[in-house]
Amino acid sequence: MQRRSFVTVIVGLVGTVSGYLLGRRPAQAQGNGMMGGGMMGGGMMGGMMSPENMRGPMRTGMELFERHKLIRRQVTELPDGVHDVTTSADPTTAALIKEHVIDMYRRLDEDRPFPYPMSNSVPQMFANPTKYQRKLDILPDGVAVTETSSDPEMVAVIKAHARELDRFAKDGMPAMMRGMM
Repeated sequence: MQRRSFVTVIVGLVGTVSGYLLGRRPAQAQGNGMMGGGMMGGGMMGGMMSPENMRGPMRTGMELFERHKLIRRQVTELPDGVHDVTTSADPTTAALIKEHVIDMYRRLDEDRPFPYPMSNSVPQMFANPTKYQRKLDILPDGVAVTETSSDPEMVAVIKAHARELDRFAKDGMPAMMRGMM
């Protein structure tokens, strides 16, 4: 990523996160302002921060980053992928986990990619949804997911994604920011 693009992504993300953490609706969700329809209304930032994404994956993702200490993950690596159980004893956090995974799987099934610059694996997963199998089980306190593939490159992506999620659950927002650097 070029330096100017990288700086634009960081500035936009910091603004969005700050607005979220302060309890304000981001400018792009209101449909005006610098990021709503102006300078960053298109491209990666415009897609990531579209009103639809701010009501969906970005909102739940940010809430999960904020609640990362309440999230427990158990990942079992398989020869062809992973089995991953993500739970929380906190009912609100458990509901957010379910909502986020269901939404992301629905987007994969509907070919509605989600621009997600803080992850190296998510864009590859959206670019290749037919190269791997997904099984989702809803648990009372979260989800159990099995993702497998016969493609060795996709297996590596699946395992990399599980490691990213482990870091996100362990470290929260700092892990996400490190993923963008």
